[in-house]
Amino acid sequence: MVEVYTWEPNANSGKPLFCLKEKQVPFTHHYVDMGSYEQFSPEFLDINPDGTIPAVVHGRLVMTESTPAMEYIDDAYGGPPLRPADPYLRWRMRQVMRYMDNVVAPSLAMIASNRLAAPRFIGRDPEELKRELNKIPLPERRASWEKLMFNTTPPAELEESARRVSQAIAHFEALLAELPWLAGERFSLADIAVFATFYGLPISYPREVHEARTPHLIDWLRRCHSRPALQEAFALSRGFISQRAAEVRGMLGIAESVAA
Repeated sequence: MVEVYTWEPNANSGKPLFCLKEKQVPFTHHYVDMGSYEQFSPEFLDINPDGTIPAVVHGRLVMTESTPAMEYIDDAYGGPPLRPADPYLRWRMRQVMRYMDNVVAPSLAMIASNRLAAPRFIGRDPEELKRELNKIPLPERRASWEKLMFNTTPPAELEESARRVSQAIAHFEALLAELPWLAGERFSLADIAVFATFYGLPISYPREVHEARTPHLIDWLRRCHSRPALQEAFALSRGFISQRAAEVRGMLGIAESVAA
């Protein structure tokens, strides 16, 4: 039995959930509440000493990188294949996933965390914040959280992140003008990797993502949101992510096929 430790079905936390649901693999889901910093709790650090989520546990194997974990799941289990057989299309799939992991997802995370998380630290005791920082195992994560807690993210970094997201929207629109899915004629891990982070684009970037400007991306989002397996993964949410996904489905005119 696979065990998955994640937060909401969003970004890296969403990828293994979407993948397992698409593969129709039974799994045990453990909700890790990032809002309460449960990823830094002693219980979770026993599973992943780095304090990052998700963590996918299969027997004695603990996988803490979401993209390789998806490829492992596709190899280890039957069900619909989620990688192209064609070498070029498989290369294209990995290029998309690498671009998301290295460029797009960090940029979106910086924008979202400064918009949503940073205001929660305003007015709090600096010594208390330092104690919370010391609980974070990885130095690079600690440095990122320190910028959030003390509101010291350089404006130029936020501007560059916004530029990269806009560039990514145009890039994926161009890819989807060539083929119906991001890595070929069939839904693949490339689509999961992007959808897990970009499922809410019509809400978060309404000026850049709409029928007139990005018709292929909108059509792709409509087809992704219509997939029962992805709706099942969203139903694992305990908070705003399921509500946000439902709002996007409403905007796209998609009927609900899975009860929340």
